[in-house]
Amino acid sequence: MPEPLSDWPTTPTEEARWDAVRKQFLHDPEQTYLNTGSWGVLARATFDALIAAARERERNPTANRPKALEGVRAARADLARFVGARAEDLAFVTNVTVAINVVIAGLAWREGDEIVASDQEYGAIDNCLHHASQRWGLTIRRAEIPIPPRGPEDVVAAFEKALTDRTRLLLCSHVAAGTGLIVPVRALAALAHDRGAMVLIDGAHAPGMIPLDLADFGCDFYGGNCHKWLCAPKGVGFLHVAPAAQERVRHLVVGWGYSREGTTTDDAGHPRINDQPYMWGIEEWGTTALPERIATGTAVRVQEEIGPADIARRGRQLAGYVREQMARRDWAELISPSHPEMTGSISTFRLAGFGEVKLREALQDRYGITVPVGPRDGAHTMRVSTHLYNTFAEIDRLVSALDELREDLPAS
Repeated sequence: MPEPLSDWPTTPTEEARWDAVRKQFLHDPEQTYLNTGSWGVLARATFDALIAAARERERNPTANRPKALEGVRAARADLARFVGARAEDLAFVTNVTVAINVVIAGLAWREGDEIVASDQEYGAIDNCLHHASQRWGLTIRRAEIPIPPRGPEDVVAAFEKALTDRTRLLLCSHVAAGTGLIVPVRALAALAHDRGAMVLIDGAHAPGMIPLDLADFGCDFYGGNCHKWLCAPKGVGFLHVAPAAQERVRHLVVGWGYSREGTTTDDAGHPRINDQPYMWGIEEWGTTALPERIATGTAVRVQEEIGPADIARRGRQLAGYVREQMARRDWAELISPSHPEMTGSISTFRLAGFGEVKLREALQDRYGITVPVGPRDGAHTMRVSTHLYNTFAEIDRLVSALDELREDLPAS
């Protein structure tokens, strides 16, 4: 069994604070939810804002649309503040997969151009890259990052080795979906620009897990999800594009965000279209789900009230606890980085010796624990997401359940 909680550096006062935070969210208290890496749980305030915006829309979808659009504009300003960006440089999209597609399908390519991506990219993005290679004759090269890397320099070195004079774009996840690896974004942006390439960051897991300052990162393109660690409604993400790169992204969907007269510029030289910021035209895909975007502003304010730095610290504290407990099991191997600059709230383990047990289903059905587990290379891989509404007791429950499942295995 796991060691008592008193062995871990926390206090009753601290736990009381996080218990009060936990009660703000809508998760089932009888369940153990350790899968924020897929979808976060809404706070009650965010859910209420979503329902209120939807109700207001339905009272008169036509007359009330201008008010809804103002709500979206306010939410965009909240989100921009939270991620360290100008609202004018943010387009709302449904998720990071869409953001990455908008960039890759929107750039002008020539056959033989190269994209360099890491070998730890999300499967949907790998599909996007394969499609681009087939459609435009692009070469997709891979930066092979060690699992785990010794430090940030290993990531930079892997990309430096993969770049060539034909590389047009460097693509990398800010936080790798599989291992939780946090990459040195500023260093990668500087490397790409030194080599004459642009940089596109998949920030699916970053907003709400770690504090962001997009204006300082130096990236040309950055896509983020709001439905994971930011705990915003499902179906809300964003694409941030530096002003100098915006007109390189052509419309993926052409509608009212397009102008036959082309673009203009404001007094600062930033592009505009139809007398609004260029990125707002990029996001114009006809009728979209505005209440979800409006409620994202509330999700931002919930996390700002708690404190983004405190949320990041709490996630790492719980991650440290689950790693310590799993390290006491000789059948568990941590494959997430341990370097303090490269690890956050995702802990991924290789679990040996569970045979043909369907671990994900067993944990859910027998113990009420939601955590992604899948077979891989003759073992199982389990990704544990620890967020502001999780507890030490839930981690104890997970580790105890795994111990019991091993004990139930038939003798070999």
